[in-house]
This record gives sequence, C-alpha cells and structure tokens, in this order.
Amino acid sequence: MEEDHYMILGVDQEATEEEIKQAYHRMARIYHPDKNHHPRTLEYFKKIRAAFDVLSDRSLRATYDRSLSRRSSSAASNPRPAGTHPGYQSRQTDQLETPDILPAICAVGGVLVGLFMGFGAFKAFNSSNNN
Repeated sequence: MEEDHYMILGVDQEATEEEIKQAYHRMARIYHPDKNHHPRTLEYFKKIRAAFDVLSDRSLRATYDRSLSRRSSSAASNPRPAGTHPGYQSRQTDQLETPDILPAICAVGGVLVGLFMGFGAFKAFNSSNNN
C-alpha cells in the first residue's frame, strides 16, 4: 500500500501550500542525508521529497486527493481481513464491537498496587522511626 503523503510531511489534508512548504523544510532539515547519517535516512528523505513533489503541485495534489477518497470509500465498502482472497464476504452481525478493557483494568490495578506498596512503605518507615 502506498504511504500517505500528508502523514509523511506531518500535515493535515486541508493544509495550505505554505504549511506544506514549511513542513517539507522542517522534515528536510531533520532527514537530509548530509545532516543525518542513519542508514535509512536516504530512503526516508526520498519519501519526503516525493510527498512534497505531489502535494506542492496543485493538479497532482488534486489527483492524489481523489485517489485517497476512492481508496477510503472502497476500503469502507469492502472491508476484508488481511490474508483473505478478494472474493471474501464477511458476515454482517447486529452486535456492536466491545472495546478491549484489559488495558484499562491493568492500569487501574497498577495504580492500586502502587498505592498499597507506597502505603506499606510509609507505615514501615513511620514504625521504624517510633522505636
């Protein structure tokens, strides 16, 4: 899948030409191969340059935006799990997806454990000072 040029430059789809230009200069200063010697810098800098070339040209940007809207509408109308064949048809169910609450439970549990440990340390510290 092609990468999103807006995401590469870190701008919104409604960004002005000036905002796109500023974002390109900011990213170029960070990822230019003469400034950054990481092995993947040249590859990423080419992506930044390609994104700027498309988004800075009005006609190319309009064509790109149309292709984005076509991709998003086709993906929304024909979702299929990764690794399935194109003829895959999913079952439609009337159930709502439930959010995964395990991370929230773990976070709350971690906070409670931290409070109890802190309270135990506080009691131990105070009891040792009283003797």
